[in-house]
Amino acid sequence: MEKYLSAFSSAATKIGNAAKKTSENYSDKLIPDEPAFTAALTTRIMDSLGGYSKSGISWQSKILTSSGPNTEEKIYGADLLGVLELDLPDFKIKKGFLAQAKRQEPGKKLSAKEWERLINQCTKMLGYTSESYVFIYSLNGVFIVPALSILGTQKVEDLHTLHPKRIQAFYKEHFMCFVGDSRLKHTEPYILEELRIPRMLSIVGSTTEVERDLFD
Repeated sequence: MEKYLSAFSSAATKIGNAAKKTSENYSDKLIPDEPAFTAALTTRIMDSLGGYSKSGISWQSKILTSSGPNTEEKIYGADLLGVLELDLPDFKIKKGFLAQAKRQEPGKKLSAKEWERLINQCTKMLGYTSESYVFIYSLNGVFIVPALSILGTQKVEDLHTLHPKRIQAFYKEHFMCFVGDSRLKHTEPYILEELRIPRMLSIVGSTTEVERDLFD
């Protein structure tokens, strides 16, 4: 993997620049809300990585539906399903993650209602994969925190205090395989149903006479 670090760093830098441009558009009020931010950001990320596909680095995304009843976001808790494919001469893998987006500026807290909604969304995402994240959209960039960090926080919090990573650092780790679920091999949402994490089943019973004999 070491010989690909330069390419990974370069690709991550392009993603960082794509996020910067999107945040600038948001600051200029050219982007009105989270869905529009997500659409612009993911399009720019895929465009920025276009030149890397021939060398074996490609990333695709699916923006999950969020309007109307029984939307994909309500079911899965996520706005975005992203899948990376590394098709390198001596390393091949497909892996992905789920993400929920929130707009928040440093120093400001979400409302109690919005915080509870985020807790619910993170719980749903983690029911499918531990590779679940919150993308924080702000005027000065895009930052990422693990969904697990949200569930571990005991009160309404400024997401920027949860040690978020800048998107460039996040994607570099994604390329280096510190981030990603190898079961997420494509961007069709139905794959998530195959990943639903079952609840632990507790079985309580007593041994029979035969079983007691076997253990004596």
